[in-house]
Amino acid sequence: MSDAPLSEEQIRDTLAAYLGLLQRHVSAEEMMSKILTDDFETGFVGGHLWKGLDGLRDFLSQREGFFDERHEVKDVLALTARSDDELEVKTRLELFLRRWEPPSPTSDQFTGWAFHTWILRRSAGQPEWRVAAQLVDGFDHLNDNATRLFSTPEEGLKR
Repeated sequence: MSDAPLSEEQIRDTLAAYLGLLQRHVSAEEMMSKILTDDFETGFVGGHLWKGLDGLRDFLSQREGFFDERHEVKDVLALTARSDDELEVKTRLELFLRRWEPPSPTSDQFTGWAFHTWILRRSAGQPEWRVAAQLVDGFDHLNDNATRLFSTPEEGLKR
């Protein structure tokens, strides 16, 4: 990683900033203004992708109802400098989501690991790095609820 324009700590900080906003359920506009590129995309490799501001709005609307969520990058698995201003980062993160839907007397928990490819980019001459893409490569150690939620990557999130 010594050839990368960012240290692993800086990469983790950038990803944590994105995940923090996601977990706080801020608006798509706030996420775009604070941490994302205008051409941001998220979704599943070989499956459904959400692109740009409208895609982000749709993605966030599919996540409505989750609370008490935590996403923590546990491992940086690979790092490729595409240029001085763009990095591809592969990670493993642990996820925990909770959702309550009436009339259930209890909330449902969704847990497991997610493997991602992230694209981090900065505009020429700008010091700040932003997330251009968060793509899910796959999952492991999912509980039954998470397995159902992520069972159709070609369609997005299954309610």
